[in-house]
Amino acid sequence: MVAALQISDKVVSIMLQFLPHPPKTKRQQKFQVRKTIKHSGFVEGIGLHSGENMRLIFHPAEEGTGIVFWKRNSVSERSLIPADVRHVIDTSLATTIGADGEYIQTIEHLMYALFVLGITDLLLEVQGGHEIPILDGSARDFIATLNELEIHEHREEVEPILITKPVMVNDGNRYLVALPADSFKVSYTIDYPHPLLKDLSIQLDYDRDFFIQEIGSARTFGFLRDVELLRQRGLAQGGSIDNALVYTPEGTLNTPRFELESLYHKILDLIGDLALLGRPIRGHILGSRGGHALDVAFGKKILKVCTGMVDVDYYPITIAL
Repeated sequence: MVAALQISDKVVSIMLQFLPHPPKTKRQQKFQVRKTIKHSGFVEGIGLHSGENMRLIFHPAEEGTGIVFWKRNSVSERSLIPADVRHVIDTSLATTIGADGEYIQTIEHLMYALFVLGITDLLLEVQGGHEIPILDGSARDFIATLNELEIHEHREEVEPILITKPVMVNDGNRYLVALPADSFKVSYTIDYPHPLLKDLSIQLDYDRDFFIQEIGSARTFGFLRDVELLRQRGLAQGGSIDNALVYTPEGTLNTPRFELESLYHKILDLIGDLALLGRPIRGHILGSRGGHALDVAFGKKILKVCTGMVDVDYYPITIAL
């Protein structure tokens, strides 16, 4: 069960200063069009948690298809899993979707790449196991590959989800909030007991180039002290300094790409999880130390509050108290 919403007066006052004028009317708004790719192609590498060798094949899709993962079960049969927040089945250190007994794990970096490139229609064939390749630990290689396959614009527009009222979820002092705004914005804070990760904050208006080049290149991160425990639990089998920024007690095992790389990566994960809503968001997202479970609960609550979708339980995954 999720804890009752308990946000301090200080946090409320911070949120209120971000409240903007009401969003523009639909007649004034310009929507993005649906997009796919022109050619098929693939990436391959190991899974972060499984350690399995994986291949992910990108196929163009017709207008209105959506983002759909598929695995071949036999010569004539395949399992389809829509990239939809309502298909999330697990959020243990990664986001996993599933349907009809099949599942695909660690999809968030790929979903971030699709979000910033505006790709709405794509068939994703997964070969070799049940996990998306971790590649370099960021979304950079996914973005580069998809650009090489060339983006194709369909004619149909995608209406964004408009944040028309505050939407909030929290777990103790960890929270995610959406506020009305006339464009997509993100404000985020992390504060971990590490000398390089204390009280870091940033506020960003959405700039496509910055989100592709900077946020998109921020690698997943972890702590050296946790590696052995994770591997005993069957996780992080494919993790290394080639695909993660690893923190030691006083510094890092490898060199950060940016001073705020780990803060950037939390934003990457959040947007990757929210990409499972299937539509752009017009609103200001504020977060503090979120994680995949909180991200997914937040996405589902946005669906219910801002789109009127009634068949959404936005607390289906237990959030530790």
